[in-house]
Amino acid sequence: MAPTLKLYYFDMPGRAEPTKLMLNYAGIPFENFTFPRDQWPELKQKMPYGQVPVLEVDGKMLAQSAAIERYAAKLAGLTPEDSWSAAKVDEYLELVKETWDIFMPSFSIKDADEKVKARQAIVEGPLKVKLLKLTEILSTSGGSYLTGDKITQADFSLFTNVSLLVCGFIDGIPKDLLDSYPEMKAYHNRIASLPVIAKMYENPTSDYALAFRPL
Repeated sequence: MAPTLKLYYFDMPGRAEPTKLMLNYAGIPFENFTFPRDQWPELKQKMPYGQVPVLEVDGKMLAQSAAIERYAAKLAGLTPEDSWSAAKVDEYLELVKETWDIFMPSFSIKDADEKVKARQAIVEGPLKVKLLKLTEILSTSGGSYLTGDKITQADFSLFTNVSLLVCGFIDGIPKDLLDSYPEMKAYHNRIASLPVIAKMYENPTSDYALAFRPL
């Protein structure tokens, strides 16, 4: 019997998005419980570590986005069965995570202009290196996705991170960033055009969600 799932997150794309994408892709029903930030202080007290996302599974709470995503991936059949392929998915997940992590120090910069300059330097330096490496992986995978012909958890993670990078949430990252990476843009649009994924963003709840549509 399939578990009863309830996913808690803010009413905007973010750390819960890969889980939403995978569950929707696999046709697994779940309650998508979203809320505005002004409700967070009250809800925060009910979360295991005072953070979201949290996935409620048959009344039990699962926290930490990486754990939630791996659980969802297994439910959705998006984790390879053989050990080598599964390890490669984990490898790519770590690489994808770095495309976001490299911006984290910039959030502590108080001066707005300096913050933008720092992020522009990241875009032209470390991010460029990461995106070119991911593009190389895609171009040599032998298929449409990171590990070949089959879409995996790593693809939904990369699709999410690329979308968040160009959604306008982070000042200093141009929305047309992917124009400089045509293969990555084509990959993004390929996933965004999958019927079940396209349906998710027909009526976006925020402007940020527009980046999850074909660009």
